[in-house]
Amino acid sequence: MRKSGDSKHKIAATPLPSDGFTLIELIVAISLLAVMAGGFMASLGLGFRTIALARQRQTAASVAEARLEHLRNVKYTDVALPSGLTKSSDPTNPDHAVSNDGARFDIDGKGQEETLIVASGGGVLHFEDPVQVGTTFMIVYQYVTWVDDPGITGVQDYRRVTVIVEYKAPTVNGISKVVRASAIFSEGNVSVGGTTTVAPTTTIAPTTTIAPTTTTAPPNACPSDHAAPTGSATINGTSGALAGFTAAQSVTLNLTLSDSCTPIQARVGNTGGTWGAWTAYDPASPLFSWTLTAGDGTKTVNVEASDHVGNSAAIATLTITSDTTKPTVPGTLSRTVSCSGTDRTVVLSWGIGTDTNLLGYRIYRSTDGVTWSVFQQVSQTTVSDATLKKTLDSVRYYAVTYDKAGNESNATNTIALSKNQCS
Repeated sequence: MRKSGDSKHKIAATPLPSDGFTLIELIVAISLLAVMAGGFMASLGLGFRTIALARQRQTAASVAEARLEHLRNVKYTDVALPSGLTKSSDPTNPDHAVSNDGARFDIDGKGQEETLIVASGGGVLHFEDPVQVGTTFMIVYQYVTWVDDPGITGVQDYRRVTVIVEYKAPTVNGISKVVRASAIFSEGNVSVGGTTTVAPTTTIAPTTTIAPTTTTAPPNACPSDHAAPTGSATINGTSGALAGFTAAQSVTLNLTLSDSCTPIQARVGNTGGTWGAWTAYDPASPLFSWTLTAGDGTKTVNVEASDHVGNSAAIATLTITSDTTKPTVPGTLSRTVSCSGTDRTVVLSWGIGTDTNLLGYRIYRSTDGVTWSVFQQVSQTTVSDATLKKTLDSVRYYAVTYDKAGNESNATNTIALSKNQCS
């Protein structure tokens, strides 16, 4: 007989609800997120590269159009190459389109050859490298050819300028891209024909036409004028250089020109090199920028001027010494110090520095170790500095060599003296 309360009850186990993801579910979820994020970042990177490439392409196209626009100011007879061309063996080089005899150029890369125009004093520079705009580096090629108009008797009716701009595209692993533009020049006006082309297979924008611009004087302009412009020119070196010296390859020329048959144009050329393009002369802004030939030494620059009807003359032949090389550092700077009463005298000496155009030595002094100023410029290798010994908390000196072009050497060692120091 069972007693009350002795019965045993079995309670069924009920599974508890899950509190989160299992490890496998978490790994799968993270993997899916990583795949989606990777795809998004790849798409974003591709978008940025596409935008950057479009900007580079637009920059190259702008450079090509600017070259053509610039030639609108060149006399028609000077729209020519200054020297002949040679065919390149490199099929990626635009000069590969030059014929084997150097007489013709394939203007579109499809076999449409035209005769190249070469003339002494031609104002169209064939090759420029590098040309930099922002972070885009380019190489510019220019060609001038004859164009035959079937409606005009003869075969040399117009002049075509073809500009090819090659640019490196870092956004596509540095692969070279090409922009091509051309313009047809007639003796009375200028018009741009054809299309601007990027790379071998891509064409940008439809044909662009620039309004006609007169490049030669009208028939009745300046009647009976056979006199060329007159004037003078000077060449300016870099800041800090003596007259006739420059520490940079780029210089400025100051022109003073006069002629009754305006507008006047001027051009500059390095002796033994090519001429720059004809540029309109403005008396209110007479400075011309010019680049000397590379290397140190004496450079000769020629200046010519032309009036509205083409009368031209040599204006000046200028010389300047280019010195872009720093002098050597003077020998070790040393000092002696002596005091007499409240006065202190510091005598500084150093070894010689050398330079082709040596001018002397500059001693720099600082009283705070931060701000330095020239204390003395001397030709010898010693100077002295007398001060009240209690005036300065400290004083420091160093020396450099400097030349006639204004170049300075690197500094010598620094000499430092504290307040009241007499030894």
